[in-house]
Amino acid sequence: MKCFKVGLLTILVVALSMAGIAQAGQREGAFSLSPMVGYHVFDGDQNTDDAIGGGLSLGYNVSKRWAAELEVRYTPTETDLKEFSSEDIDIWTIGINALYHFNPDGPFVPYVSAGFGGTYFDVDGYDDDTDYMMNWGVGAKYFVSDDTALRMDLRHILDYHSDREWDRRTGDQLDHNFLATVGLYWQFGGPALLPPPPLDSDGDGIPDIRDKCPDTPLGVMVDAVGCPPAPIVKPKPVPPPVVKKPAPVKVTKEIITFNLLFGFDKHDITDEMIPALEQAKIILDEDTATTFLILGHTCSVGSDSYNQKLSERRAASVKNWLVNNGIASDRLESIGYGESQPKYDNSTEDSRKLNRRVEIQTR
Repeated sequence: MKCFKVGLLTILVVALSMAGIAQAGQREGAFSLSPMVGYHVFDGDQNTDDAIGGGLSLGYNVSKRWAAELEVRYTPTETDLKEFSSEDIDIWTIGINALYHFNPDGPFVPYVSAGFGGTYFDVDGYDDDTDYMMNWGVGAKYFVSDDTALRMDLRHILDYHSDREWDRRTGDQLDHNFLATVGLYWQFGGPALLPPPPLDSDGDGIPDIRDKCPDTPLGVMVDAVGCPPAPIVKPKPVPPPVVKKPAPVKVTKEIITFNLLFGFDKHDITDEMIPALEQAKIILDEDTATTFLILGHTCSVGSDSYNQKLSERRAASVKNWLVNNGIASDRLESIGYGESQPKYDNSTEDSRKLNRRVEIQTR
C-alpha cells in the first residue's frame, strides 16, 4: 500500500506541475498515452495474493465521445496456499477496450469502458498459464490543460481460467477480479485549435474594432462597417439630349467584413448573396496587398462532425466564387468553424438562421 501512495503522489505532482487553466476535454482524432498504477484484487478462491501493479494504455479518439485503447498491465504477486509455501507470480495482461465519454467538452469527463484480452501467469514452481479475460468498468478524467488530465479507473475483470496447478478448485471456471487504478492521460495530435473570433458585442458579425454602429438591433442586416445599409437613391431623370450619369460610388477600404446567410444544410451561393460578393470583389480588386479570411459557420442542428464539414463547404463555396470572378486564390483562406462559434443562442429557428453564415474578414 505504501508503494501505491507513493505512485499516486508522484502522479499528482507531475500533473500539477503542468497544470494551467482547464480546457475542453476529449479531442477528436487525437492519440493518447496513459500510464497507470493501481491495486489488483483477486477472487478469494483463486489462491493469489492481492497486489499493487502498473500499466500503460495507448489510445485513439475516434470522436469526442468514442475512443479505443490498447492496454498492457503488470502485477507482481504470490500464490496463497496455506498447505504450501508461497511462490512468486508475474501476471501480464493485454487487452483492447472501447470507451464512451460523457461531457466530452468539459474539464471533468466521466466514461464507461468494456473490452477483452488475455492474461499470462508466470509462476515459480508451477507450470505457466494463459487465460482469456473480459472486463468492464467506469472511470473519469479531469483535464488540467488542453492535453493533460488526471485519470481514475475501476474495472471488474472476468478471468476464464483453465488448468492452473496452484488454483485447486472445482466447479465454475470463472474468477471475478477487481482493479482500481489512478494515473495520467496525455492526448496529442488531432485538429489544431481554431483561433478565437474577434469580439462582437451586438452580434451583427462585425468586430467591435471596426463596427461604426455598435448598437445594431438583433437580426438587422448590416453592411461591412456594421451599419444598416442606406437606401439606394436613383438619379433624377433629366430631359434629353443631356444625359446625366450618376457619379460612381467610391468604395472605401474601411469596408472589410461581410455576412452571408445560408439556408438549412445548404452551401451553394444564392442570388441574394451576389451583391455582397460583388462589393467584396471590388474591395479586393482595389487593394491587392490585402489577404482575406473566409469563415464558415453553422447552427447547432446535426452532429459536430457533420456541421464542421458543412461549414468548410460553405467557406469553400464563397472562396470559389471569388476565385472564379478574378480574385487570386493565394489571397484567400477558407476556414470552417462548424457550430462552435454561434452569434446567437440557437434556441429559436430565427436565431439558428442567423448562425448559418459565412463571414469575410481581412486577415
